[in-house]
Amino acid sequence: MSKPSRRQGSAFYYARRAIPKDLREAYGKREIWKSLDTTDFEAAKPIERRKQLEWDEEFAAIRRELEAAVQPAEPGAKWRAMTPAQRAAWQRQRDEYEQDEREYQRANPVPDYDDLSPEEQRTQDAVEAARERWEKNQSEEREALRQERLAEAGTKQSNVVSAKAQGTSLAVVFGKWAQNQKNQKTIDRMEKVVEWFEDEMGRVPIEEITPDHVLNWSEKLQKRTTAANARTKLANFNTLLRYAWMKARLIPANPALGVSIGVSPDPEEDVQPFDLPALKLIFGSPVYTSDERPEAGVGEAAYWLPLLAMFTGARLNELGQLRPSDILKLPYMDKDGNELEAWCIRIVADKAEGLKLKNRWSARRVPIHSDLIRLGFLTYVETAREAGQARIFPELRPDKYAHITANWSKWFGRYLRGTIKVTNRRMRFHSFRHAFKDYAREAEIPEDVNDAFTGHKGQAVARRYGSSLAYPLRPMVSAMAQYRVTGLTLPLPPPANRDQAPA
Repeated sequence: MSKPSRRQGSAFYYARRAIPKDLREAYGKREIWKSLDTTDFEAAKPIERRKQLEWDEEFAAIRRELEAAVQPAEPGAKWRAMTPAQRAAWQRQRDEYEQDEREYQRANPVPDYDDLSPEEQRTQDAVEAARERWEKNQSEEREALRQERLAEAGTKQSNVVSAKAQGTSLAVVFGKWAQNQKNQKTIDRMEKVVEWFEDEMGRVPIEEITPDHVLNWSEKLQKRTTAANARTKLANFNTLLRYAWMKARLIPANPALGVSIGVSPDPEEDVQPFDLPALKLIFGSPVYTSDERPEAGVGEAAYWLPLLAMFTGARLNELGQLRPSDILKLPYMDKDGNELEAWCIRIVADKAEGLKLKNRWSARRVPIHSDLIRLGFLTYVETAREAGQARIFPELRPDKYAHITANWSKWFGRYLRGTIKVTNRRMRFHSFRHAFKDYAREAEIPEDVNDAFTGHKGQAVARRYGSSLAYPLRPMVSAMAQYRVTGLTLPLPPPANRDQAPA
């Protein structure tokens, strides 16, 4: 992922971007810089990401303008108007641009989504939408080129004129677009965007939507919802209009081009680690002191998930999808070459069983802390194993998007605010992950081991090699033995383990 940079002699942070090769002549330079008007690195990060998104749109707009200057409007005319040399140059330029974009994305990977604040997550959603638009644009342009060749050879006739004569509703465009989508959540979001547009602007055929329509709707959006949500909906609508333009060939241009909604970062929405008073409230709640098991907390998940998060730094979904087979003893060598074993939690992806991870660095092993063992976690897992359970928390039920902990997360949020009385809205379940990082630093655990626990890539160049799953186990076991939540008194084991504990 790109990061804010400082220019020599300036205290302010800047956004920086290499200009694609096919646009360098238009810009007259190889890269561009933009001041972010802040000296605070954390405040600069979301602003820098939004600037990168704006540059994506700017590059696309300039590229279309350059192509339009030599491209007749009618289907197939662009290709026919080119000489063989021009066609070869155009294709070579396109290939170079795609290579530039691939290299840029490899050098600037997407951040760990769960580690972002809500504001940054919304910004990241917009960035991802822009990236999807670019990828679709490349595919659609290649398909358009193929169609132009077929038209030139007389093998296929365009039916755009007849489609325009009838007028095409957004519902029809949405239906065609949805046929090529695999993610149901993405489809549902787009359907809601179409509903919002038609609520405000009426059922305007796609051929009649103008930039003024989009601009007016964007203004209405900002009155109806937050600026961040409005920006996301506008970005999604832009995707649908791009499809109508580039793929369905229903309109000659994208009327949403150039329409944007600015969003200022809100530091009050950043995730904050649980502090000691909050942790005492959580682990002193009725779940731990009175053995209560709220229905929506789905049994022992209410007891174990917060503890596991506090002593592993794992994400909620990573913990919710654990199988009994993911709790296992792994061998390692001590400094003298003696073979030892340690109980570990293995966090991996498995498409066949519906196990998902954020990225390849998320796959890892985490030694199980002695406090979790003392509380009976291994006994709990063994019971699940003997019962033949597919998951160690079998009562968790995924939502309609197959997110296994989505409903449980909503319950925990309500329980945290209502029963536990942690009212700081910057604190939520993901605050355990942030707290783990802080307590690991307090225990003077090396940063690379800390990153290996949580599945973070880390900043050092050397950490770009290997993987979290293959990180040496010995330093992780030693570091986990150092980990303490200073000042926190842990609760009693759950009733089943308490009754089996020796006198």
